[in-house]
Amino acid sequence: MNKFKQIAAAIFSAIIMTSSIACVYAEPEATQQPKTESKSTDDEYQENPNLTVPDTSHAEAVLLMDMKTGRIIYSKNITKKLYPASLTKMMTAILALESDKMGDTVEIPYEAIKSVDILEESNIGLLVGEKLTMTDLLNSMLIASANDSSNVIAYHVAGSMEEFTDMMNSKAKELGMKNTNFVNACGIHNDDHYTTAEDMAILARYCMENENFREIVKKATYHIAPTEKYKYDRNLNNTNMFLGQAFSPTHVYSPCTGIKTGTTEAAGNCLVSSASHNDMDLLCVVMKAKNENDREKAYSYTISRALFDFGFNNYESGVLAAPGTIVSDSAVDLAKKDKRVSLTVNSEINALVPIGDDISKEVTTEITLQKNITAPIAKGQELGEIVYIYHDKEIARAPIVAANDVERDIIKFIFRTIVNLITNPLVFIPAILIIIAIFIAVSTSRAKKRRMERRHKLQQIRQRHASKERNSDTYAQNRMMRNRELN
Repeated sequence: MNKFKQIAAAIFSAIIMTSSIACVYAEPEATQQPKTESKSTDDEYQENPNLTVPDTSHAEAVLLMDMKTGRIIYSKNITKKLYPASLTKMMTAILALESDKMGDTVEIPYEAIKSVDILEESNIGLLVGEKLTMTDLLNSMLIASANDSSNVIAYHVAGSMEEFTDMMNSKAKELGMKNTNFVNACGIHNDDHYTTAEDMAILARYCMENENFREIVKKATYHIAPTEKYKYDRNLNNTNMFLGQAFSPTHVYSPCTGIKTGTTEAAGNCLVSSASHNDMDLLCVVMKAKNENDREKAYSYTISRALFDFGFNNYESGVLAAPGTIVSDSAVDLAKKDKRVSLTVNSEINALVPIGDDISKEVTTEITLQKNITAPIAKGQELGEIVYIYHDKEIARAPIVAANDVERDIIKFIFRTIVNLITNPLVFIPAILIIIAIFIAVSTSRAKKRRMERRHKLQQIRQRHASKERNSDTYAQNRMMRNRELN
């Protein structure tokens, strides 16, 4: 028996060792990818399959979006988790702009810049004790992509990097960035610092709603005057080559309106950019591109430019509806002569549609009206919402308003009011209780009155009976007296 146990143990040990060796040889080579990165599926979406999209093979993830509505026109791998590098600074910037610190002058603390490698990282050479305004720090971060400025902003806004990254992640959650985690303010590489192209588009679109942010990111250059600690001018060039020729004359793109670059070895070349043309505002995200130079093989730029051209050349801003255009109508409760209300929009509704498409056929609508639309209705009164759908995707939505007045029928209104009073439990039940109480009170009063009347009659009868008895006694006494007198 013992010998059998020894043999079984030996076999079991051999199985474990074999499994362990197999696991070692099966383990893939370590790569610079986020720990939670999903498996590459080359997940691609194209709104209109009849159009030919540009080659995006030199980037891991890309996205082209209508900035006004957030509608995606083209995308590839937008939910794949990748490293954002300095795209992170968009979040740092918007938190600073939304804080109450933008009017401050900041003395540079050692804690904020001690970790910045001035030889390896993008920076503007901030010195401990140097004083700069928050405006200068913000501009240098967004335009020159300065890591030292990012860290100083984080410390000044929140007090520590830990507190600031908590703010960053809280804001990300608020915006619906479901696959993002921040551990620093500048985007320096960390395995736990990741995002997606989709989340970067959400963040960029939100940031571009802020006027101060828009004004900064469209600048080609920025100047910081000498300080007490730093005796030279800081003349900064935007790292976005769409906006200037400082780094390359090849990629200047006049429709570009911003916004941010990002590059590390692990993240590759990342670019979030925006462009406006012919009343169209497009947003492009390119992540983990494999740029080979600053010219024709700067793929983060060539792909972005090609996607912008794709959007501007194949789409146009079409008018879906204008004030006065009747989009529907509705019955109105208590309306005089049963008049209906016509429905329109209160402003011109535009949306991107492929050039040549018939809007009347390709775009459908979904209308949601308020419950119980009741007269009187005033022209211009908001009554619901209209949503425009193109290829099963929402492309626009707007409030719908009354296009005409609708008067109330007074007779209907009075009758309805009476019926409502009668049938309203809040009125009906108390009224019934009051009636019952009155009935009880009246019945009690009547019963009491009857008892009093009976008691009074009884007293009268007793009085009459007593009177008769007294009269009888008197008669008997008188009779006896007369009898005595006769005797």
